[in-house]
Amino acid sequence: MTRQRNQVVWVQWRQRVDRQQASGLSIAEFCRKEGLSPHGFYVWRRKLRGTTPSRQRSRKVAAKRRWRKQRNVETRRRRSRPASAYLVGAARPSDFLPLPVTAMRPSPWVELSLADGTVVRLPQQNVAALITVLRVLRGEPLDLPSAERGHA
Repeated sequence: MTRQRNQVVWVQWRQRVDRQQASGLSIAEFCRKEGLSPHGFYVWRRKLRGTTPSRQRSRKVAAKRRWRKQRNVETRRRRSRPASAYLVGAARPSDFLPLPVTAMRPSPWVELSLADGTVVRLPQQNVAALITVLRVLRGEPLDLPSAERGHA
């Protein structure tokens, strides 16, 4: 009884997919007109194309393997950097690191204290130097004119 009911559903969806293709309507328009869910339509269309659960499983396994392989390559790349670049490079550009304000008096310098104890002190007015230092710490390539490479 269940098999027969299942066959009826498959035949109905095969007819719906064929009607949609013959109608020339977009899937969204066809589903709206027929009172169907577009998501359900896409699922059934994929099923009817012959994608079996075992093929889907093998695709998922292959995708997981690719992801692991890519992750391992990225991890090896990160480990090849110096320790200070690795610590700074671990933060994503979208991450925000709150920093406490330690000096109350105005200073003509911007001071960066790095995790390894290095202190970088830059003039407040030299925003370009600050940007350059931050790019170097994040491991970004520098695109400086040849005349300025010796100054950075």
